[in-house]
Amino acid sequence: MAGPTAVANNAGPAAIPPVMQAAADARATGAKQRTSRTSIPTQSGKWILGKTIGAGSMGKVKLARKEDGTEQVACKIIPRGSTEDNHHSRADKERADQSKEIRTAREAAIVTLLQHPHICGMRDVVRTNYHWYMLFEYVNGGQMLDYIISHGKLKEKQARKFSRQIASALDYCHRNSIVHRDLKIENILISKTGDIKIIDFGLSNLFAPRGHLKTFCGSLYFAAPELLQARAYTGPEVDVWSFGIVLYVLVCGKVPFDDQSMPALHAKIKKGLVDYPSWLSNGK
Repeated sequence: MAGPTAVANNAGPAAIPPVMQAAADARATGAKQRTSRTSIPTQSGKWILGKTIGAGSMGKVKLARKEDGTEQVACKIIPRGSTEDNHHSRADKERADQSKEIRTAREAAIVTLLQHPHICGMRDVVRTNYHWYMLFEYVNGGQMLDYIISHGKLKEKQARKFSRQIASALDYCHRNSIVHRDLKIENILISKTGDIKIIDFGLSNLFAPRGHLKTFCGSLYFAAPELLQARAYTGPEVDVWSFGIVLYVLVCGKVPFDDQSMPALHAKIKKGLVDYPSWLSNGK
């Protein structure tokens, strides 16, 4: 299970929750990293890499402009092979490298197939000896996480619009036998037109209605109980649970399950008992 990354209790502009701010700060730190510019030749033309706009455990994201200056994309750069030094043996490193390669190739294949107005589309993908380069449409409206940090909880009318768009994207994925498995507030962008785009299919996979997946992945605050209980699952149900957590964050400005104690947090998620604020509408 990936480490916890989520929003926490007080979500107003005057008091930014520590966990929320940590997630934003981590992104900002990655965005400040400077590396030499280079170019990537693709079937759609040559792209010139620019500044780093994000970074994570798997790689970094840079702005890239087409050589003729007509277009801008976000380029996700993933090193091939493990960048960690904590492997106990050469065999461990080889297994980790193979696992990472399979995961990255799967992400590229799945995102290539996806074409939906509320899923960040991929323009091209290039694999070199040392890196994967995935070119995605550039969503220039910012992250939902940053919006909530700045403004606090959303009005229900606005949250309703976003939730319809998320539901539409998930329904599209599930009807095409794809499960995201890492839906969280950090993986939702807002376009300049005020619509959402879901990103980061790095943990996605194909599923079969009569089959079961056994990989327990995702982000703790948004993870379904069956993942914490190490139970096999079909796929869509874990996305639906995460969608519910996201919707709660949108209208409440905090996650429904939180605790300083990790065992206590696990217990709360497994019980699934949610405290709905009295000021929420009844949905009518």
